[in-house]
Amino acid sequence: MIPFQERKKIRKIVYSKITIFVLTGVLFVVSVGAWRVHKKALVAMTERDISARALADSESRMKELQISLARLNSNQGIEEEVREKYTVALPGEEVVVVVDENAKKSENGEVPASNGWWQKILSFFK
Repeated sequence: MIPFQERKKIRKIVYSKITIFVLTGVLFVVSVGAWRVHKKALVAMTERDISARALADSESRMKELQISLARLNSNQGIEEEVREKYTVALPGEEVVVVVDENAKKSENGEVPASNGWWQKILSFFK
């Protein structure tokens, strides 16, 4: 057991203002460091979630492309793709182009203005 006088000296050193000030400073520095690490961990978790979503999107896109590639490796798939992109027909077939009446354009390429009843009345007097 430590004699009473020695314990008194230790308490005097531990409870001195300088020791308390130094320990408070150390506590502050450690707290600031822990807070910075916490903020970095939050950023890392957010970026991990974003990367996981991007990876899932890339994997789904890769599956779609593999399906499309498998379809294009067959003669039927190539024929479908060519017919879809270009207006072509096999010998003996005819190409039919359906044109919507509302989408007709005038000779200069502009869509003609629709003649309402007011326009018809004005054109009657011209």
